[in-house]
Amino acid sequence: MAHLPKLEERTLLRSFERALDFEPDKVALADREASDTYAQAFQRSLSLAGGLARLGCTTGSPAAMMLDNSLDFVHAWLGMGLTGVIEVPVNTAYKGDFLAHILRDSGVETLLAEAHYLDRLEAIAGQVPALKNIVVRGSFENGSRAGLRLREWGELEDSAPASPVRRQPRDLFAYMYTSGTTGLSKGVLIPEAQAYTYASREDQDLPTHKDRILVALPLFHLAGQWYGVYQSLIHRASCLVEPGFSPGAYWEVVRRQGITVTVMLGAMAEMLQQQPASPEDRDNPLRLAVMAPLASDFTAFERRFDLRVAAVYGMSEIGAVMNGPPGTVVGGEAGFARDGYELRLVGPDGTDVADGEVGELWVRPTVPYTVMAGYHNLPEATAIATQGGWIHTGDAFRRDAEGRYFFTDRMKDALRRRGENISSFEVEKVVNSHPSVLESAVVGVPSELGEDEIKAVIVLRPGFEPDPVGITEHLIERLPYFMVPRYITFAPALPKTPTQKVQKNLLRDQGAADEIWDREAAGIILKRSGRAAGREGAK
Repeated sequence: MAHLPKLEERTLLRSFERALDFEPDKVALADREASDTYAQAFQRSLSLAGGLARLGCTTGSPAAMMLDNSLDFVHAWLGMGLTGVIEVPVNTAYKGDFLAHILRDSGVETLLAEAHYLDRLEAIAGQVPALKNIVVRGSFENGSRAGLRLREWGELEDSAPASPVRRQPRDLFAYMYTSGTTGLSKGVLIPEAQAYTYASREDQDLPTHKDRILVALPLFHLAGQWYGVYQSLIHRASCLVEPGFSPGAYWEVVRRQGITVTVMLGAMAEMLQQQPASPEDRDNPLRLAVMAPLASDFTAFERRFDLRVAAVYGMSEIGAVMNGPPGTVVGGEAGFARDGYELRLVGPDGTDVADGEVGELWVRPTVPYTVMAGYHNLPEATAIATQGGWIHTGDAFRRDAEGRYFFTDRMKDALRRRGENISSFEVEKVVNSHPSVLESAVVGVPSELGEDEIKAVIVLRPGFEPDPVGITEHLIERLPYFMVPRYITFAPALPKTPTQKVQKNLLRDQGAADEIWDREAAGIILKRSGRAAGREGAK
């Protein structure tokens, strides 16, 4: 198996230069409206960079993007990267304080935005005084709006091309803002080499230059932008950018475009599995789906659609540090440790835990500049997260004897009940397997015994009525007695951040209110030896 190149080669410009030397007239990028060869993509990206330079976006300065998936988005961030402008991708779900915080904290003076997001920007205009230019993609009314300085997208495209800047692996490439569930988002400072190393699969067998890669994840997220588009560039493949993920149209796109490789969330695979079965399911060119996290029954997914699944794990602060190659993957795994990183699982006392036990994942790179340089404007948070050269991820894992890692929970979401450690993530997987459940969140609430009682907050699929007893019976058959939730409540939706992370702190704060169904009050009492006598089945 090949390896990643030397550190000095891990930059966006060197990736482009290798692609241009290899096959400049090969199709590099496409969306539903247009396509680019590598030579065209290079020139169009530099033209946009020239327009940004006229607005004051120069090497080392940040510029933000609040854009939908398109080749314009790709050209913009490639142009920034090729000229040393620090990209600040903005989640297109952001609004209000979330949006104002990122634009203010990053210090951007220029924002590229879709016309249909102007109302949100107008609402926060007074909170981001440093913002000087908004370059609008799409039609809008000329003139200023609430003090916003609006410019047409054509001003960028009509500019003379900028010259690429030869950057070092340590130079900053991006501010990637995490979505905190309890506080404001933190800007992760990403060096050139970290972005490259995250994107590359040169240490795996696939993809190759013969592949066609599908990106259906949002480009403001590093999985779509780097593990999709940037990866395709590194491997000199061809990349199709879709507006988003559509379960009903997915396989039509794969067949029509000859897609051979993609990256997807496990939830995407679950939705594809829920589509009606068809004799054509196996008639598709897709041969590899890299999944994070794995779907609950990824082997059924492989069989149904005649492809292989690979596992991967990463986060903004550390990059991609685990890979599970196709053909080796087992249920629930996140992968093996990737070359270039040291991984530890550490218990509360600061010592490494044994195989099979749960500990917090700590990461230390063996190659410099392949993890974050810190948090933007947050030296104290940086010091807490990076101690002794190790980044403390806050994620709980266990490792098996063969070296596979299995994600169990966020450390702050782990539960302890009756002396047993419990993964909310694992309980949620079983709750979600009930036919009536669309999604769920499991949290701990205080009990009279001083430890946690388990509460499950459930969102039902359309057409189903609340049935806490039926769901509990389902869980009793599939979970150890101490993992079965005592409390169940039903909600129309789970509280989430704009990046769709469940705000479990809000669910914990609700406690065990009177309106919540209580298994023990209903007479379903569980003990190690089995179910105790009581009003079993009572509602």
